Amino acid sequence: MNALAFLNNLRPALPMSAERPCTLASNGEVRRWMLNGAVLLNGVPLHPNEEVEPCRVTSLVLFPRSEKRRTTLV
Repeated sequence: MNALAFLNNLRPALPMSAERPCTLASNGEVRRWMLNGAVLLNGVPLHPNEEVEPCRVTSLVLFPRSEKRRTTLV
């Protein structure tokens, strides 16, 4: 499964949209997060078309450089 599909399976655990507060983040917004390095999978930046094996995920961090928005899911 690709990275975008993997993150979509985690909804609604993903952070809310920054563009439209109080709504779920859109696919485009999640894709931009990945392209900007705001998603780390097992300590490595995740790219939208990268293949992900859910059984091998040990760490998922969103916005690792932000003190306020940092979110650790796994």
